[in-house]
Amino acid sequence: MKTHSGSVTVEMVLLTPVLMILILFGVYSGRASESLIQVRHAADQAARGASKVSRARIESTAFQVAERALSSESASCIDFSVSTVLIEQGDNNAVRVEVSCTINTQGLMLLGVTQRRVSASSTEVLDRWRVDS
Repeated sequence: MKTHSGSVTVEMVLLTPVLMILILFGVYSGRASESLIQVRHAADQAARGASKVSRARIESTAFQVAERALSSESASCIDFSVSTVLIEQGDNNAVRVEVSCTINTQGLMLLGVTQRRVSASSTEVLDRWRVDS
């Protein structure tokens, strides 16, 4: 009868790198989905906030609201940018806010992932009763 002493050790040595890469991939996937959710939420909040202020304050308000929404969440989203566009269509004007950020890949260099940006946009109709024309 042959003994198989040490075979479990050899199997674990061979499988440990594969398991670590799978765990790191799960962390990266979680950060990517969380940052996309954060960016969508920040775009929605920024468009809503910008739709309720005067035209002169639309850009600054959208940036402040998006910054507050992204900084209050966890740190899976870094280096963000905000752009606003005023859409004029007759009596119904709207504001479109686009927020984008880079996914935080700190600690995931073993995977060899590159920096990836996620973005989302949201459009809100300007509240004509609150906004001065």
